[in-house]
Amino acid sequence: MRDHEKIYKRLFLLISFPVLSASRFPGITEKHGMRVSMRLKTMRRGQAFTLIELLIVVAIIGILAAIAVPNFLNAQIRAKLAKTEADMKSLETAIESYKIDTNQYMGPFQLFRLTIPLAYISAIPEDPFGPIIETDVGYNTVLNAYGTPIKKFYIFHGPPTFDTNPQMIRLNIKWVLTGLGPDKGWFDGSSPSASYPRYDASNGLISRGNFERVGPGNIPQTVFRSAWDSAQ
Repeated sequence: MRDHEKIYKRLFLLISFPVLSASRFPGITEKHGMRVSMRLKTMRRGQAFTLIELLIVVAIIGILAAIAVPNFLNAQIRAKLAKTEADMKSLETAIESYKIDTNQYMGPFQLFRLTIPLAYISAIPEDPFGPIIETDVGYNTVLNAYGTPIKKFYIFHGPPTFDTNPQMIRLNIKWVLTGLGPDKGWFDGSSPSASYPRYDASNGLISRGNFERVGPGNIPQTVFRSAWDSAQ
């Protein structure tokens, strides 16, 4: 066999033409072309997926999605929990700096005073779990305080909220900063006198409850809540 005929055959096998043309490839007969074409068709049939194989692949993808999606959502919630903690620490620093300069704490829902006329914080952070859900009894309170549309700001209570409560005076509690938590709710009931549930991850990552930072001095939430609820 001449060298150029060998080259033609090798080129044919590399580019995998299904049907050979003897006129375009001198030296390669039509019989050879039909033989290779049949071989290619057999290979294609062997490489195709059956219905059962496709169903197995779909089932595996479904199982992986069922595992991955909840983990992804939980990771998002953990990131929001971490942001809430960091935001509250930053706000506490700004609130106490404001107190040092003005010799007083700002009133309820007046976090804007931390940015004007002096900036004690670069911007008022937004609650990553906000805004409060419309069905919560405290929705209108937040709406009226921060204006429409509903805002995502943390809920702040300062003087005179705790000034006349004996338990708060005893504990020297002047302000409370509240974050909504994964349930996006504030009150645990249908009236403003209802208690504010405390968020506890041991009850489930997505569970009822708020975050509270109590000042001055970062008083434990459990101490504040026990004293405040008993006085209501």
